[in-house]
Amino acid sequence: MVMSHLQRLGDLWLGLDPAQRIRLRQTSLASALMVVSIIVLHYAVRIGGGEQGLLLWGWTAVSLGGMAAVFAAIRSGWSLRFRDPSLTSLQIAFAITAAAIGYAQAGPLRGAVFPVLTLILMFGMFQLRARNAYALSLFALGLFGAVMAVMALRQPERYPPAVEVGHFLMLACMLPAVATLTARLSRIRRRLREQREELGRALAQLQAIATRDELTGLPNRRQMQALMDQELLRSLRHHHDFCIALVDLDHFKRINDVHGHAAGDAVLCAFAQAGQAALRATDVLARWGGEEFLVLLPDTAMPPAVGGMERLRHHTAALDIAFGGSRLAVTVSIGLTGHRRGETLAQTLERADRLLYQAKAQGRNCISND
Repeated sequence: MVMSHLQRLGDLWLGLDPAQRIRLRQTSLASALMVVSIIVLHYAVRIGGGEQGLLLWGWTAVSLGGMAAVFAAIRSGWSLRFRDPSLTSLQIAFAITAAAIGYAQAGPLRGAVFPVLTLILMFGMFQLRARNAYALSLFALGLFGAVMAVMALRQPERYPPAVEVGHFLMLACMLPAVATLTARLSRIRRRLREQREELGRALAQLQAIATRDELTGLPNRRQMQALMDQELLRSLRHHHDFCIALVDLDHFKRINDVHGHAAGDAVLCAFAQAGQAALRATDVLARWGGEEFLVLLPDTAMPPAVGGMERLRHHTAALDIAFGGSRLAVTVSIGLTGHRRGETLAQTLERADRLLYQAKAQGRNCISND
């Protein structure tokens, strides 16, 4: 029960989108760091003899309000219009500004701001690009240098110039080092992203090779076998019918013998395009082998299946294929059957094969069905 309530609270705070949840977790962590920094600064001002007046409380309100505004921008989805929906650079620049103003108020304990500044810059290590990291480091160095100079001039007893010079030199060494490390991580991220993209393209090509016929682009025999296995399971589960048709191009060997194999390839490709145009979006046309094709008609009884195969036959007979100055025509013979409950796919395919031979025996360019 407690875990369920915590889960609901987490969903309410972070939302349900996985990418948004990551961004909001990071912003929540940054906000928690800001709260801790505010508490530390109030403590530093108190024990350092500073004044906890309007400036300090105004800084506190602006710091908390700024982080709340960033969180709201991300949580509402408004930040998605930007290249970096996490608003990482904006958050870091805001936190650096808040830290610099806090440095001007911390007095003797102002050195505590430096590790906080390091954490702020490290917060962007896994998000920032190299250019942004260097720009933010220069911004931090310039802003802190200006604050140190102003405080050394206005309150030399609390901010001795010699100490402020030492602090500035320390930052001048520390900030470029952090920026360089961030830049290196950025380059590593970019290389990993490129490698992932290349691997994704290679896997997609391998998937296409494994499941698609290279010539026609249709599903190959292996892929069609998997699709028929899935359809058989769906049929058993939901008690619906499906049909299978074996399609053979008539006198295809004659086309190869007279016009060459390149002409045969052109005919196969033309039939594949015509077949896909003739069939429904839910039907699947695959190259079964050579000039033989297989059609899977999911969730289809025999009368609609016959109508679909008639469309396929007419579309094929209407083809006028230009090749090498010749006009090629082609027809198809089709063996169509419905899957019967209790039989295997092999039995259904065997029956479709027998019906295909019947169609050829009947003179070709026809459909034989049971």
